[in-house]
Amino acid sequence: MDNLAVAVAAGCQGKGSLPRGVILQISGLFALAHFVMFSAGFWGGHELVRWIGAIAGWVACGILVYIGGHMILSSRKQTQTPCEQPGLLTSVKMRLLLAFATSLDALFVGMGLGLTQNQWVLPVLLLAGCVLITSISGFYMGRFLGRRFGSVMEAVGGVILILIGVKLLLERGGIW
Repeated sequence: MDNLAVAVAAGCQGKGSLPRGVILQISGLFALAHFVMFSAGFWGGHELVRWIGAIAGWVACGILVYIGGHMILSSRKQTQTPCEQPGLLTSVKMRLLLAFATSLDALFVGMGLGLTQNQWVLPVLLLAGCVLITSISGFYMGRFLGRRFGSVMEAVGGVILILIGVKLLLERGGIW
């Protein structure tokens, strides 16, 4: 569900209209990142979780707080018209950071799948397919909300990303 929230938040940021092809590319990137993380968790075993498990919450939190803060600052700019504002997703770096941040939890889901001794292909493909569908849906929901409520929704989207980052930190980062 993190990828859905990120897609809605990012869709709100584009006050213009994200082209359908861009929505499909980014959603495909999210699904691919999840596929890789599910698979790595499934095949990587306990060593991988031991290596990344200690820092996963911190990394995801840092990325999401950075991107959320960027969105909040962007929503506050009054000098540009909505169509002139650069979109959060125009940068390949930002797309990759979002895909990575939202897929970190998939590593642990893959570990759980690996422990069940079930087959790998069908569950991982179904999970990646769900990520693709929820991401596409999220971008369209975000587009609707962004058009309807403007920069307020962009700021709300930024706050949502920051809250997701804090949630990941609290759950995975060992704070509590």
